[in-house]
Amino acid sequence: MILDNKRAVSAALAAASLMLPASGCSPAQQQTQSNAGGSPLVAACTISTLCSLVSAVGGPDIQVHTIVPVGASPETYEPTPSDIVTVSHAAIIFENGEGLEAWLQRLINASDAPNVRDVVLADGIPAAARASGNPHLWMDPVYAQTYVREIEAGLAAVDPSRAADFQGNETVELARLAKLDRWIAAQVATIPPDRRVMICFHDAWYYFDKRYGIKNVGAVEPSPGQEPSPEYFAKLIALAQANHVRAVFAEPQFSPKLADALASSAGIQTVEDLYDDTLGTSPGLSDYDGMMRYDVGVIVKAMKS
Repeated sequence: MILDNKRAVSAALAAASLMLPASGCSPAQQQTQSNAGGSPLVAACTISTLCSLVSAVGGPDIQVHTIVPVGASPETYEPTPSDIVTVSHAAIIFENGEGLEAWLQRLINASDAPNVRDVVLADGIPAAARASGNPHLWMDPVYAQTYVREIEAGLAAVDPSRAADFQGNETVELARLAKLDRWIAAQVATIPPDRRVMICFHDAWYYFDKRYGIKNVGAVEPSPGQEPSPEYFAKLIALAQANHVRAVFAEPQFSPKLADALASSAGIQTVEDLYDDTLGTSPGLSDYDGMMRYDVGVIVKAMKS
């Protein structure tokens, strides 16, 4: 774990201190002071999907850094010494919360940035809606709108001089997400109702499925990093067959072997790749809107086949 590697942590902190201005202020205080002089606000996000929303609200005058690399899973991620440097330079950190980033507080503690503002985006969603304990709230574009409002409030709190810009960007992004929500609903409506059934590699689609009336049969991986037991796997195969599931949806950050095994056993297809915890590397998958539109296209095509 990151805190066990004391030499690496010390080296990273030493490197961070050399890159910061010499003063008695913490990194977050230094960043806040530099904002007054017109320097870019530095924000860190745990995952690229959230960073897309932060970038949309922040606009070109902020620097946004992703902690978990594109293509990696936040649920099994092990922070590196370079992540300490990233956090030490940030004035504000955006995390999802709800247990998605169990490693983040250790990282903040190691970064020597006690005054950095930590915004937990899922806290903006009513507790009753989070009762399932599933952290993937951003996969519902309506909840993503709440995230955008939380992001705007967080950015304005650390950089009041740009609050009007953040509010304008927020308005644009909220309209984009509302349009996305309507588009998804229209696309899902083209799927025959009896085919709106889904099995994914991990349970990232709970809120999406609930929003758009798709039956969530289960996930190949019952919990992050845990392979299914033979009994669980057999039950999932039976559920796939009983519910006439059309496909198992794999994800790029996970090995497809288990998804392929389930698909083969159930006599259905494997569909690659759905994106949720991470954006993709191609231009069309480089922001939240593009990711969701790509995913919906994949889902609709598979369920209608």
